[in-house]
Amino acid sequence: MRSVNFRIRWLGYLFAVVLSSCASPTNHPVDETPTLQEITPIPAEEETIPTKIFFTPTSDTPQPTPAPFILPTYTIHAVYDATQMKVSVNQLIQFTHLFHQPLNKIFLIVEPNRFLNGFVLNRLEDQITGRKLEWELQQNWLQIQLDEPMSFQQSISIVAEYTLQLPEIPPPSETRKPQIYGYTQRQTNLVDWYLWLPPFDEETGWVIHPPSFFGEYTVYPLADFEVYFDVVNSPRQVVVAASSSPVVEGQNHWEYRFTGARNFAISISADFEVNKIEVDGVKISHYFFPLYRHQGEVVLNHTIQAFQLYSELFGELPRQSISVVQADFLDGMEFDGLFFLSKGFYDLYDGTDQGYLTLITVHETAHQWWYAVVANDQAQHPWLDEALCTYSERLYYERYLPELVDWWWFYRVNFYQPEGVIDLPVYEYTGYLAYRDAVYLRGAEFLEEFRNALGDVSFFEGLARYYDKNTGRIAAPRDFFAAFNLTEEEIRGNFNSFFGSIP
Repeated sequence: MRSVNFRIRWLGYLFAVVLSSCASPTNHPVDETPTLQEITPIPAEEETIPTKIFFTPTSDTPQPTPAPFILPTYTIHAVYDATQMKVSVNQLIQFTHLFHQPLNKIFLIVEPNRFLNGFVLNRLEDQITGRKLEWELQQNWLQIQLDEPMSFQQSISIVAEYTLQLPEIPPPSETRKPQIYGYTQRQTNLVDWYLWLPPFDEETGWVIHPPSFFGEYTVYPLADFEVYFDVVNSPRQVVVAASSSPVVEGQNHWEYRFTGARNFAISISADFEVNKIEVDGVKISHYFFPLYRHQGEVVLNHTIQAFQLYSELFGELPRQSISVVQADFLDGMEFDGLFFLSKGFYDLYDGTDQGYLTLITVHETAHQWWYAVVANDQAQHPWLDEALCTYSERLYYERYLPELVDWWWFYRVNFYQPEGVIDLPVYEYTGYLAYRDAVYLRGAEFLEEFRNALGDVSFFEGLARYYDKNTGRIAAPRDFFAAFNLTEEEIRGNFNSFFGSIP
């Protein structure tokens, strides 16, 4: 077995970046527009940690659409030019306002605008009236000023045409978190690439966070997706991995329907090989590069076992497919229906289950429950998904590799002697290591102590209840504690070393 003290610099970096999955809130009246004085834009080439958050509720994140049968719908026609590394998009956004407070403005998230010359908006209009919409583009959001306020249950259909100039994914850096969106010589990744609506709270407005230097900051309400995707000017036939299986597939053409989902991600490569299997009605596909067939079989097997275990412990996964994609960058990252595994894990695989290939495969699989089905505000409460997914690794080893549970605790957690409270916003940690140690590692320690205090029966019943009651919602810490019939004050009082002071 590999020595647990084996720590070369690159290996330590790889472990550090992959642990990342993935300012105090400020009060604003509904629809208040952030001014240039309130926000310091982050240039595409030089990000810094922001000093404040805007359009963020003072309490817990609002729940998504109260009537799930009127979800926002995104109909996306996208053409990817493999020679110019550009994507031309025609998108229809259908949105029904389900709150009683009149809505004067609509905000859309535009993550590609964070990259230099990365987003060009060519057309924005009301589909019904044909009138051009007044808009303002700042940092990673676009504001639409409405001619007349939207009232309760009123709908709007927005047509947007835009072009994405994809950035090249840079080599690993010890000062910046890995970049997923963009292209390498053998892979192109479209993540958070379209326009999408952030959550809305009737009291505090749109929930939008500025980019964070480490960790995640996006919050995804549910939406329905209809995606038509074409590839042109590719010298070789490409393979496309996506958040759902295509309903139509032709020559360089794919069509998808993905309903009640958090997001829609795509990865494209002419080098992909694919292994597929169906388990309990869910198609699990692993996309990997040549020369990694053996590792590919290992990853697929771990994904299948983790899927079966988490379905048993947490609840049924309301998805028809999961895509596992080998990443041509040093990171692992989850999206709804799809997750990436760093090529570094495949390179480091030593033929045993004592390594990152096993650890992160089952970690990212768990995100399909704790992120995709039960979401949370990743900027405000990152421990809710990351601690649960890290502890899910421990549950996997406990079930399938019980002789390695002690190894897992030492190698994954105790070796780092983690410190810190687990429940801070991502912006308030002093650095990546402080964030990792508290949210992931101390988070796993908290769940172990919590389990020991409750006993296995109550602990697993509570997890299943939390999953069942918060399926499709954006959960907050109080929802987690309530699933165990406990209040936040009781948790903080009995596990005060893991939590900060009550807000």
